[in-house]
Amino acid sequence: MRLLTELQRRKVFRVAAAYAVVAWVLIEVTDTVFPRLGLPEWTVTFVIALMVLGFPVALFLSWAYELTPEGIQRETNVNPEEATGPSTGRPMDYLVVAGLFAVAAIAAIGLFWLAGTGSSEVPGDTADAIPAAIHDKSIAVLPFTDYSVDGDKEWFADGLADEIRAALTRTPDLLVNARTSSFRHKNSDLDIREIAADLGVAYVLEGSVRMSAERIRVTAQLIRAADGFHLWSEHYDRNVAEMIEIQEDLARQIAMAMETTMDSEALADMVVVGAQSVDAYQAYLRGRSLSVPDPTSASYALYELARRLDPGFAGAHFRAALYWWLQLDITRADSHENGLPPDQIRQHFIERIDQAVATAPTPAARMGYQAMKASSELHLRAAIDLYRGYLAERPGDIAVWSELMLQARRASDQAVLSEALEAVMAQAELSPEAARLYLTFAWWGSQQERMVDHVAALLARWPDHELAWYQAHRALLTTGEVEAARKVAVRYHQMPGAVDELSMLASARQACAEGRRAEVEEMLAWVPEGDTSLLWLYLVILGRMQEAADLLMPLERDGRTEALASFLFYPEFDPTPYPSLMRVLEREQVERLPTAGQLYACQG
Repeated sequence: MRLLTELQRRKVFRVAAAYAVVAWVLIEVTDTVFPRLGLPEWTVTFVIALMVLGFPVALFLSWAYELTPEGIQRETNVNPEEATGPSTGRPMDYLVVAGLFAVAAIAAIGLFWLAGTGSSEVPGDTADAIPAAIHDKSIAVLPFTDYSVDGDKEWFADGLADEIRAALTRTPDLLVNARTSSFRHKNSDLDIREIAADLGVAYVLEGSVRMSAERIRVTAQLIRAADGFHLWSEHYDRNVAEMIEIQEDLARQIAMAMETTMDSEALADMVVVGAQSVDAYQAYLRGRSLSVPDPTSASYALYELARRLDPGFAGAHFRAALYWWLQLDITRADSHENGLPPDQIRQHFIERIDQAVATAPTPAARMGYQAMKASSELHLRAAIDLYRGYLAERPGDIAVWSELMLQARRASDQAVLSEALEAVMAQAELSPEAARLYLTFAWWGSQQERMVDHVAALLARWPDHELAWYQAHRALLTTGEVEAARKVAVRYHQMPGAVDELSMLASARQACAEGRRAEVEEMLAWVPEGDTSLLWLYLVILGRMQEAADLLMPLERDGRTEALASFLFYPEFDPTPYPSLMRVLEREQVERLPTAGQLYACQG
């Protein structure tokens, strides 16, 4: 009691109350004003930290010093009766009351701001926003944790998770979150329910591996996100030689636990690995762990090893073929300079994709491989038909939806593109990759008007997925929503995962849309030498169309028609200067829409 009396006499409680009110006001003002001034997010955190650290200092000062009519003095030098006079406490009372009024005012202003401006950040009626409901058969497969003694089996942990995810994707009535999103939560400290909410799924699979030269231990748990309940779990302790069976059994058991409509025999066909050699399978998994997400030179060498060890392993043939497929388009950022002529690259690709087709474990897999071959040969109509056949069996494969829409764009087939966009949009509430894909393709053609209505809802659903925001920025500019696009660009630039190259490109588009041509001319000087695709985009943004056309002429001379075809994605691209590409379009009976010119090109 004596301590409480002394605390009250020295006005420690009043100082604490006044400090809390003032700190709260400062934090609220900071949180509201700093983002609008373009200050980084850490500045708000810094202010909060200062307020927290200052609290004990304020309490100490209130204990050691007194506010008297003569000013602030040390407590030991003050008469107790003088310190407890009514006049000494009034300034603190006034401060508390004023602070409370400020709290009320800020709260009222905040509510008014949210009510009056919250829905105008991007166009679209928020009443039509995507519902927060989560599909009851949606799952994310998180990266497995490596608990091996030497901690050197991460390649197996990551590869196993990847292959389980791929197997579940083949199950028609399961919606499986893509690898890119799931791996964002590798080594995350978040609760499983928080991870599931971020990924938009009803279930999460997590697991761990412990592997030695002879034994392998795998533990997996299927967790229901709604309540954290472990719906299913399994523990394997077997010889390394049985790792293929472990993966197949895991995928089958998970699918059955989620009560798919497929019977056990059909599921066994869907999850089959297709490898007979454990050594080949291990080489394949090592290669998968190095593909981020596309094959690198190092991963390709491992796929080649797997092919030699197991000639009947379709997955290894496919991954090795994918490496060469990417080399056919030297304008891609993920292609690798190897010095080989186009004909030799095609030969390497055809050899491997034909082996994948010949050894495919299921008809659907065979159609997928055949579609890839047709795409590489620019048989656009055949590729579209094959991709559609594949997706009829495996509708959850977002990567293949992307390929289908790319071929539809190249073929100027608005009907197929519109059909695919409808299917992808239906998955956009469950998958940020689907949202990004929709925004990538919907900004040109018959879907444009509907796309504008969906932008706000998609960004509200996926506020932290940077590629969706990047694509939304371009989509908004193409529809003339310059101010809304600016706000989206600001948010994108602040995201930790924003890519420098894409950030600059978004800035260039926005600058041109706002008439700041000189800024874009300066950016052009920073484009890396040899990056043909990026340089072409900057030239088009600046409206320097003849220079852009001339830039691609070496591709025509070198016989790299596949690389030229990649530019058919852009409505601004004019194929007429390139005879090889025109022959393809005539063969495929493509009636390309008139060249649009850059929709947000700089003037002058």
